Amino acid sequence: MTNGTPQATASALQLGRFLAARRAEASPEAVGLPSRRRRRPGLRREEVAMLAGVGASWYQWIEQGRARNVSREVLESISRTLQLDRVQHRYMLNLAGLSEADSSLPSYDHPLMETVALGYMPQPAYVVDRCWNVVCANDAAVEVFGPRLDGGNYLRLLFTDRSVQDRYVDWRSEAANTLARFQAQAAGYIEAPDVRDLIRELREQCVDFAEMWDTQNVSRTCSALAMRSDPTEIHLFEQVTLQFTCVGGFSLVLLIPSATSSDQPSLALEADPLRTASATM
Repeated sequence: MTNGTPQATASALQLGRFLAARRAEASPEAVGLPSRRRRRPGLRREEVAMLAGVGASWYQWIEQGRARNVSREVLESISRTLQLDRVQHRYMLNLAGLSEADSSLPSYDHPLMETVALGYMPQPAYVVDRCWNVVCANDAAVEVFGPRLDGGNYLRLLFTDRSVQDRYVDWRSEAANTLARFQAQAAGYIEAPDVRDLIRELREQCVDFAEMWDTQNVSRTCSALAMRSDPTEIHLFEQVTLQFTCVGGFSLVLLIPSATSSDQPSLALEADPLRTASATM
């Protein structure tokens, strides 16, 4: 508390930015308000507050990250007003601390996860922790993304490594989709030092990351992935992400060759030796 004003936490600031971004996208007509003579797109703060049955000053504090202990009922009402979808709604509640997500640092100490996840996977596959550090990857995945995938951080590679970026057929689209998925996932850990430090680092190092992060788009949908193995050969994949229940914070990412690329050489390998790496926690 400074001069009677609550200090904003990282999650409260993120919640405020998210609601402000969704408010700017909201359609006045969709909630029965006229859209003419508006200097800015979307709804005004006071309009959201009125429609949600929330005090205008309280809603302003929420967007500014200064509100404390915002109730689920208030957030549910704001969600209905802004017409948030299911993923956005869950993201909002995670940021408000109204989920059961565990912000403690998970440990990679389950050897069977490594063996089962990658030892029997012929298609490209890798395991990431909550910061998307790649803790293990098979040879097929390394062939797709390059040798720096093994033991690297997927987001750092995607946003700061030109040799990796050049492998994507449509880098900007994939970067935006990937960050939307990470942003949805990270809501449950936004106060964790490792997650917070990674976001701060990438915002400082990459303008594209900062701009995409500030759009506050969230998604749980994996996009189709087109990757170059050389300037003339392109491989198409469907991405599948599976959450481990045996240990929290870890995910298995699979790249399934697309049916539209069945005539192309496969990047699936038979009985490949497992590649493992220690994650940077």
